[in-house]
Amino acid sequence: MATDTQGKCPVAGIDINELMSREFATCPYPKFAELQADAPVHQVGDKPWYLVTRHDECMRVLLDPEHFSSEHDEFGPALKAIGIAPTPEQVQRMQELGGNRGNMVDVIPHRDPPVHTRQRKVITKAVTARFRRWEEFIEHQSAKLLDRLQGRNEADLIAEGAAPLPIAVIADILGIPDEYLPKIKQWSDDSSQTSGRFASDEDWMNLAKAMSEQRAMFASEVRKRLQNPSDDLIGRIAAMTREAVDEETGEGPLDFDEGVELLTLAMLGGNETTTQLIGAAMFYLATEPGLLDRVRADPAIIPGIVEESLRLTAPVFTMMRFCKKDADIGGVSIPAGSIVSVCFNQANRDPSIFPEPDKFNADRTNTRRHLSFGQGIHVCPGAQLARLETRIWIQRLAERIKHMELAGPEAVRYDLASLAVRGMTSLRVHYELFDRARTGQVGEAA
Repeated sequence: MATDTQGKCPVAGIDINELMSREFATCPYPKFAELQADAPVHQVGDKPWYLVTRHDECMRVLLDPEHFSSEHDEFGPALKAIGIAPTPEQVQRMQELGGNRGNMVDVIPHRDPPVHTRQRKVITKAVTARFRRWEEFIEHQSAKLLDRLQGRNEADLIAEGAAPLPIAVIADILGIPDEYLPKIKQWSDDSSQTSGRFASDEDWMNLAKAMSEQRAMFASEVRKRLQNPSDDLIGRIAAMTREAVDEETGEGPLDFDEGVELLTLAMLGGNETTTQLIGAAMFYLATEPGLLDRVRADPAIIPGIVEESLRLTAPVFTMMRFCKKDADIGGVSIPAGSIVSVCFNQANRDPSIFPEPDKFNADRTNTRRHLSFGQGIHVCPGAQLARLETRIWIQRLAERIKHMELAGPEAVRYDLASLAVRGMTSLRVHYELFDRARTGQVGEAA
């Protein structure tokens, strides 16, 4: 890809309107690979925005929160210059709808230490507690969903597996009443529509409405738990709002609104990224010859399939950091006040780290070097849960389905794709089930 130079930094040969389009996000790899081969960092036109595409330079950004901050409220001027912030009039209307922030700017992904450290402890403790219980629940839910494939030979594995499984799991962890389950997917979709693309007025209002409804639900549920304590995550958060001041750190109890925001984050993060991971794994099981047979013959390959799916299809495509101080990345000077986008998916395809980077290889020995769950202080707290859900789903699906393949050229859709989340929205497959009388389990030769 031809580039111009502006000072020491190459300028990406991709027009910003193309870069922010759904069409580009659906298949960004060829052009991003050209950027990666050319230089580690590129400026987007004359905007205060820099794309980092090589693995080591992305790590440099992720491991340096002193220079590259996650504090979202600092992004305002740069986001406005890029053109992806709501207008003042839209902000006012969003406030009237009760969703006054474009993102959850007061919680983990958008906070630096010490606030980030405190909040992360809350989520990490809740997600890892009773891990064995979550495993049993995932097994049960996977079996229920796979039972629904009986009597047919075609299904959308996003709508019938990759989406409902994580929703059921995170709802159980949180303690969300069943009446709200049908709304979680729509809330998740509406909450992501303004990220990584030029959002419409309708997108901003849908986001505000979704955020308002989610917050109202969690506020109501936290108040209920204050009256009747429970051991789910809502109950734990509610209890933390009444804790005494920590004598060692001086930290006070969790603020009520802060707790509500944390719960909203946990619900969104706990289902959408896992949906994309499971969807990616299903795609490769449907398109890589003999892969399902390998799973049945040797289930030890399943973790490799999960990690390679993560490497090739990171649930979060890029993530922004705000440059607080003048910095240097790969020999490029980044001025304070700029936005730096860490391109996870392209870093995962860096040929200096991963030979034949575009090829699926479940036997790679270094796949865990991928950046799909982040690195440093912001590594995803739900990463192990997402891996567990995907491993169990693969194993149980391989026991039920003898063979599957994509159901035609339009089988895979990315209707929500953006530079932030390359969201697979449909994965239609033709499949052949084993006879119900079959008793073999994964690990037996098929």
